[in-house]
Amino acid sequence: MNFKGRLLSCMLMCSPACAAAGEFFQIKNENPLLRGLYLPLPSDMRAGDGTGFSMNLAVANTINVESRAGERLFVDGEAATLRLAYDARLAPRWRYRLTLPLIRDSGGSLDPLIERWHGAFGLKRGQRPKYPRDQLEYFYNGIASIDLNRSSTGIGDASAEVGWFAVDAAARSLSVWGGLEAPTGSVAALTGNGAWDASLWMHAALRGTRWQVGAEAGLVRPFGDDVFGGAARRTAAFGRVAASWLPSPAWSLRLQLDAQSARLKQTQLRFLGPSMLLSAGVQWRVNPRWSAQLGFTEDAAVNTAPDVTFFIGMRRAAPAH
Repeated sequence: MNFKGRLLSCMLMCSPACAAAGEFFQIKNENPLLRGLYLPLPSDMRAGDGTGFSMNLAVANTINVESRAGERLFVDGEAATLRLAYDARLAPRWRYRLTLPLIRDSGGSLDPLIERWHGAFGLKRGQRPKYPRDQLEYFYNGIASIDLNRSSTGIGDASAEVGWFAVDAAARSLSVWGGLEAPTGSVAALTGNGAWDASLWMHAALRGTRWQVGAEAGLVRPFGDDVFGGAARRTAAFGRVAASWLPSPAWSLRLQLDAQSARLKQTQLRFLGPSMLLSAGVQWRVNPRWSAQLGFTEDAAVNTAPDVTFFIGMRRAAPAH
């Protein structure tokens, strides 16, 4: 039997008895003004999984112009974020994950593509026709002053997370996670908020032979905030839900909805308030060790997140224990 035949046979025999996790895309809100505030990635793994390593690249392109109640905002640019993550088993029911983002802000080159993209789907182009293409300007004046107009590359805030699995079966799982984010990023480059942040959340999943459903809900809390002068020191809620259809053992088609409450006090601007994002794409299990994700994210609640984010990711996991 050739490799493809062995892989298909293995997957058919293992589903769902040996079902792996993979209910979520490894994405989140890439708002360049708020990304320094901790928002954990989905905890998309099982307790018994082997050691894992993943690389996820998200390229967010946006232009947002707002002015209201003494606040002014102009955000035009492209941010490419590469997240490197390592996860492993800590104890029979415990698992940990370490994540480090690398961020590149620039004028980018996707503005023409985004205009055609929105036109193809009948979406409004918003403020895009009024401004030059491929420029970088992150400006905000109100409860704080932000002005970033030079391309830069640097690391973001690193995070460490630990999860305890109350249920870890092939068909369903339930876990509780806690995390801390360290101030390793730059306040000046908007890749960090200059303070430690914390989060606590729950993950639940149901898995069948042709479908998967996942949900997460939690709270995030910054212990300081050097970007907005302390206005971000509030507890916020976030939630995610994803549904996947598996037309074959190797492929899944997925829709995902992400939402979070406001992170800042005293702002009236949509781009700095609550957000809702809709993602669509595919996941491909290349072989028993490797899997890939590819898709895009739109601001389901208009002007509450970047206009569009394209993402691609790879994960390698050792065999389960």
